[in-house]
Parts: sequence; structure tokens; C-alpha cells
Amino acid sequence: MQSLIKELRHAFEAHADSNRAQGMKAYMRNQFDYLGIPSPTRKEILKPFIRNYSWKGEEDFIDLLRFLWTLPQREFKYIALDFSFRFEKKLNPTSIPFFESLIAKESWWDTVDGIAPHVIGNIVKRNINLREQLCDKWINSENFWYQRSAIILQLKFRSQTDFDLLKALILRRADSKEFFVQKASGWALRQYSRINPNAVKQFIDENKIPSLAAREGMRLILKSE
Repeated sequence: MQSLIKELRHAFEAHADSNRAQGMKAYMRNQFDYLGIPSPTRKEILKPFIRNYSWKGEEDFIDLLRFLWTLPQREFKYIALDFSFRFEKKLNPTSIPFFESLIAKESWWDTVDGIAPHVIGNIVKRNINLREQLCDKWINSENFWYQRSAIILQLKFRSQTDFDLLKALILRRADSKEFFVQKASGWALRQYSRINPNAVKQFIDENKIPSLAAREGMRLILKSE
């Protein structure tokens, strides 16, 4: 693994762009350092590493992700997520605590929105009995990133979405003043409106939810009218 990390770092540091890095850092409110590598370039550089990666088990894979997450530039967290997306079908519920811990580490929407619906969400979709347990735990957290994660966990579930659960989660945080929680509610409603627009409209009409969430949830419905 150490040789893989060394090669990864060398490949990406060779493409560093300090001017672009400053712009990327500013876009993220100066919270994180960047190499200055745009997403398409990052994915192109990473292709051979993912293609040649030899799966040695979940524990070894998580060790790789854990190390990547500790590196100072934000791109290495994106690389950890890229690896996770590629190998998510090999991941089991036993890996959820690790990914759950990442939600609260140097949190921002760029990492949280990858971890919750795309990594943990896919694991839960294959192990549906874990869905309510996780959502209940997260929605009750004082950390609003976990609250957001609970609401967007089912984003990719489409017709398998438990809409009763989603409605309950949104209502439990309907008094939140946090932008990222309100935005998550609107996003989740908008996504489900692709499946059942009437149910989403009825929910918004009959309940007091933040105007941002309602507006986002109705966006596709209003477009189709």
C-alpha cells in the first residue's frame, strides 16, 4: 500500500497548479488546501491506479482510504471517494462505521454528499434493514452534517425510497435554521418527485417546512406543469 500511496502522491503532485489551487480554496471558503487539479484531470490521472488496484480485502481497502483522508490536500479525499465509488459493490455493512466517521472529519458538502448517498447509501440499499437505524441515529445527532446525511441517504433509491421515513426525517428537522439541512430536504424531495410528484406536492402543501426546502422540492413539479 505504501508504494501505491507514494506513486499516487507523485502523480498528482506533478500536476499541481498553485494558481488554480488558490481559486479552489477560495471557493471552499478557504477551509481546505488544494493541489489545484480539476475533477476531469483528477479522474484521468487516477484511471490506471484504479484499473491496476488489486483487491486484498475490505480491511486493506479501508486502510488505503484512511491514509488518503489524512493527506493535507483536498483532492486526496476526492481520490478516496473515487476508489470507494469504483469498489462499493465489494463493501459490506461492516465498513459503515468507517465511512460514517468520515462524515464528521473535515466536513463539507463535497465529501458528505459523496459518502452518504453514494457509498453508505449503496451499502444500505443492499442491506435495507439498516436504513431506519442509521437515519434515526443521524437525524438525532447534534452535528448537522449527520442530519443532512440522514435526509439524503436515499437519494439513489428511486422507487425503493421509503417516503414515509423521508417525510418523518424532514419534519423532525423542519425547524432547523441550517442551510445545508434545509437544502438537503429540498434536494431529497426534488429527487423523489421524479418518481411520485403528487406525493411530494401533497406533503409540501400539507406541512410546514422551510421555504427553501419547499421551493427546491417543487422545482421539477412546477417545470412540468
